[in-house]
Order: sequence, then C-alpha cells, then structure tokens
Amino acid sequence: MSQFGMQMQGARGSRSASPDIYTVLAFVALVAIIGACVVMYGAAQKVGKDGSPIGLQESGQITLKQAG
Repeated sequence: MSQFGMQMQGARGSRSASPDIYTVLAFVALVAIIGACVVMYGAAQKVGKDGSPIGLQESGQITLKQAG
C-alpha cells in the first residue's frame, strides 16, 4: 500500500508518547464493559438465590430479595 501513497487513518508520521484515537476508543470501550458488568452483577444479586449473583432459582419456587 505504501507504494501508492496510502496510509492508515490513525497513523502518524513520527512516534510520540500520546495515545492515538484507537487507544482512546479501546479505553472507552473497556470502561463501558466494566460499567455494564457492575450493573449486571447488582441486578443478578437481586434475583439470584439467597442474594447470590450466580445462584439459580428452582422452577416453581422463585423468590425475590425484598427491597429496603
């Protein structure tokens, strides 16, 4: 590709210590995934057996944790 003068959009002429746009986007995606995991962990504690986020409810005997 370099023989036709094509370049990647995020490429820079010289290397620098600052992160490029792809590093920033990866960091934003990581923060979003961690946030989603925290929210789902909290939701799973509310509906899991005895407040356990990985506890499975038995069919026909579903109980929910009381709020408050």
